[in-house]
Amino acid sequence: MKSVNLLVTAVGSELACAVIKAARLTAFPVCLHGCDIREEVVGKYWCDIFRAVPSAARPEEYLKALGDMVQEFQLAAIIPTADVEFELLAFHRESFLRRFGCHILVNSLEEVRRFNDKWEAHQWYLAQGIPVPETFCADTEEAVECAVRTLGFPLVLKPRVGGGSRHIYRIDTWEALRNYLPVVPLPILQAYIFPDEEEYTAGTYRAADGQIYVIVMQRTLKFGMTNQARSLIHAPKLADFCRDVISRTNLVGSNNIQFRVGPQGPLVLEINARFSGTTAIRANCGFNDVEMWLTDVLGFGKVCDPQIRERLILRYMDELYIDIK
Repeated sequence: MKSVNLLVTAVGSELACAVIKAARLTAFPVCLHGCDIREEVVGKYWCDIFRAVPSAARPEEYLKALGDMVQEFQLAAIIPTADVEFELLAFHRESFLRRFGCHILVNSLEEVRRFNDKWEAHQWYLAQGIPVPETFCADTEEAVECAVRTLGFPLVLKPRVGGGSRHIYRIDTWEALRNYLPVVPLPILQAYIFPDEEEYTAGTYRAADGQIYVIVMQRTLKFGMTNQARSLIHAPKLADFCRDVISRTNLVGSNNIQFRVGPQGPLVLEINARFSGTTAIRANCGFNDVEMWLTDVLGFGKVCDPQIRERLILRYMDELYIDIK
């Protein structure tokens, strides 16, 4: 079988490294191309071919560079991994398919915008009857005071826009809140859900035929990121909860639900309308949503029900050493 020419963007990011690891585990051969705004990044050395490109903050230059790569390397698909790219490439995904025959694995612009804005997403959850923690937009002093009166401490402070774990804090006192509010852009405040042991991240994949596949992982966090995880194979109610949540959206392909289970049951903390940082972990547990999405868009056949393995995952830091000649 001929190799699939796949481009992963922003290969200096944690998300890109996770996607690359999953792409190396596909059942079909993949020739990995990477790009980044910086010349020296880890992902450069994990890919077969690498190019430095302009920032997506300069959209005309960035799109031209991607188009040039698509034509030069006959790229079949692109997986974006940087926040600044998602809306831009969602807007241009149809034109890339029409002009180059290249699939951009990203959701529609409407869905990307909805779930990138955590406050807008919260309003949508409520309208859909999806259980969520009580949440306040903390854009004024009065709103902050109202949130604290209603929620008490501890609570969660996080930015309204963007993904990843940047600027997400557990707040236990007024002093901490006053210290952290100025550093969080467009802050929102959310009820803190106990117990900490009931933290979950779920990978979901909605296939071309509408089938929704789910892997649920119980996890512990360190610095806001998954530090330890366990894939669950005996949690059908949690999987059904995630399946129901995704079925109410127009999301396709790979998405991520973060939730906690409190006394009242599962509560959605947020949905990431994209691949997530646990993509490689999922792939190593038998749920490779990179392979699934490529299978769908490239017409390799029907996506099969993934055979999930129950595994314990321990994360650690590592380095890449490059000899300087």
